[in-house]
Amino acid sequence: VPKAVQEALDAARVQGLKKKSRLRVQVGESQFPVLRMWKTGFSVEEATAPQLRGLVDLYDGARHISQCLIVAS
Repeated sequence: VPKAVQEALDAARVQGLKKKSRLRVQVGESQFPVLRMWKTGFSVEEATAPQLRGLVDLYDGARHISQCLIVAS
């Protein structure tokens, strides 16, 4: 598959994950969509989220799910 086609497919996949997920991480006033969540962690898009550290809040829509401590990302 040509590189341009692969990049377009990857971008579409990430966009689809962001649209179907109501999960988000909040750090102060900033919010970042969660692409995927598993039992021991979650992932955010590297291009839009900064190096997250410290206490962050995890939300499902308006419902607070948990508070997480990120030591390294």
